[in-house]
Amino acid sequence: MENEGKFRVSCEAASAGCFRAVTESLSVHIGQRVRSEGREDTEIWDSVLITCAQSEDGSLEVQIRAFHPDCDEGRSIALIRSRPDHNDIAAPTLTFELGQTHDEIA
Repeated sequence: MENEGKFRVSCEAASAGCFRAVTESLSVHIGQRVRSEGREDTEIWDSVLITCAQSEDGSLEVQIRAFHPDCDEGRSIALIRSRPDHNDIAAPTLTFELGQTHDEIA
């Protein structure tokens, strides 16, 4: 297995540079500038959170959550699973749950 990590992240941030890592778990927050209704000033709002971790059953999960300033909680919009240690060659390489999912990665 490449570098024995469970996940790999590559980030290219224009003039800020780039970052690459292989790791056991990770969390990436992506923010964008927004203007709140009725206000003149703007702020950076974390609108997307990507978390990657190993679940209790051993599968590897990548969860994508979206956040809106008018909502208290984020919404899970995708859950992507792999089972690299599963020996069934007929099992799918990746499974996708798109739309609001009920699983949470701690």
